[in-house]
Order: sequence, then structure tokens, then C-alpha cells
Amino acid sequence: MSYSNFRLFTGGLCCLLFVTLFAGCASQIQTGNRQAPSANFARRVTFRFLPDKSQEASEAVSNTSYWRGEIGQDILAAMNGKGYRFFPNRKTDLLIAYHIVLVENEAVTTLDNYSGYNLTADQAAQADLAQFQDPKRPGEASKGILIIDFIDPTKKQLLWRGWGKADFDRTQPGPSLIKLTKLAVDRILVKFPSRR
Repeated sequence: MSYSNFRLFTGGLCCLLFVTLFAGCASQIQTGNRQAPSANFARRVTFRFLPDKSQEASEAVSNTSYWRGEIGQDILAAMNGKGYRFFPNRKTDLLIAYHIVLVENEAVTTLDNYSGYNLTADQAAQADLAQFQDPKRPGEASKGILIIDFIDPTKKQLLWRGWGKADFDRTQPGPSLIKLTKLAVDRILVKFPSRR
């Protein structure tokens, strides 16, 4: 086998392994979303993030600053790609809150509203926290959940909730986890209304 054929063979093999690995990550992520029946995104073009108040809600919260920063950047990129504009310090058309579960033993109830917006009875039913529960540990959230909420800033009501759930190992290399979180955000927001 000549050197050029060997390089071609090994390059093709590496590409195949990469695609297989990436496809494996993609198939591990389950996603879903719910939109409030009265939600209208026609005139909404700007957004900002709500501050994280989850630390006040529970001592067992898993939202580390690092991962919140990474996921925030992924959400920002996805929303910009959909034609929305980010303004951190002014009134906007949408507020975004998100919650991640990175450790075991987090109460499912912690996933509920912790950022000051109201969940009506219908919205609470739509959110159905039971779907985020670890089947082996009733009352506890499954590790590897990301929930992204879009809120009406005037009425303080939930307009759209998207979520993703993936099996992951926190001991895997950082770059792999970063790719997994970006993939999760992209898959969650793929069904969010686009401005383009």
C-alpha cells in the first residue's frame, strides 16, 4: 500500500469514526417542547437572559457558573441564527431562563419556576415535571437535563418550554461535554419559532 493510499484510508477511517461518534451523541439526546396556546411570537425580536436565582431555591442545585456560561453562549448563538437580537440591559420582547441538572439528588420540584414568572395550572400541567424524574429515584431529577424557558416580560408568563435529556458522564473530556451541550441546545431550539 502506497503512502498516499494509506493516508486516504486512515483519513476516511477517522471521518467515519467521527461521524459515528457524533451520531451516537445525537441519538442519546431526547428533546421535547410545549408552547402556550396563546403564545404569539410574531412581533417578538429581542431577548435577554433572566439572572439565575436557582441558588436561592435550593442548596442541591447543580447550576455551575461554567456550564451556565457555556450553555448561555450556545443559546445566544442559536437565537442569533434564528434572527433574534440580544440586549442584556434593556427591555426586551422575550426573557430566557434555563436550568441544568448535572448532579444526582436534585429534587424534581427545583426544576419548576424559580425565576419569578408565573406558571398557570395549564402551563404547570404542560411542563409535567414527572417526565424529568429519574425512574430509579422517585422525586429526583435525572442527571443530564436542560430546560429552556421563554417568558413574556410584561405578563411574567411562560410562553414556550423546550427540554433535552441526555446520558452523560461528567468524567468524559471537557470538549466532548461542550459539544454535547451545544448539540442539546441546537436540538431543543430547532422547533422554536424563527424570525428568518
